[in-house]
Amino acid sequence: MRTKEEEELFKTRFEEHKDAIFRLCLGYFSQDTALAEDALQETFIKAWIYREQFREEASWQTWIYRIAVNTCLLQLKKEKKEAKKAEELVKQPSSEYDPEKERQIQRMYACIDQLSPQNRMLILMVLEGIPYATIEDTLGLSSENLRVKIHRIKKQLYPCISHGNL
Repeated sequence: MRTKEEEELFKTRFEEHKDAIFRLCLGYFSQDTALAEDALQETFIKAWIYREQFREEASWQTWIYRIAVNTCLLQLKKEKKEAKKAEELVKQPSSEYDPEKERQIQRMYACIDQLSPQNRMLILMVLEGIPYATIEDTLGLSSENLRVKIHRIKKQLYPCISHGNL
């Protein structure tokens, strides 16, 4: 439970330390002010959330600096992971992209768009890999009725996908 005195003390500490914490964060993020501001905000949010864990015999300045350093390091680690993932995506061989396959997929979705709303929903659920039991429950269909509908929809889609006419 927070009290008015607790809020006032926290505001005072924020005002006293925000500039120093911001400069510290700037150093971690190579002078990127947006990232430093985010880290500053995150630091004080964490300090507020975990304020009851602060031991009064310790220095509040040391405690808030430790939170700031950990916040910055965590953010840098997260950015490094994201950069690595992006790099791996770029390194994927371009042979995986098949323009013909892409056109077929676009044609298939254009054909699906021409179906009735119920059939469109049903086939999209199938394409999403939703289990038949879930589709049956969602649409109120029996197992046999679902399979017949899927078969008919596929039969209806085939000429459109292959030749462009539904």
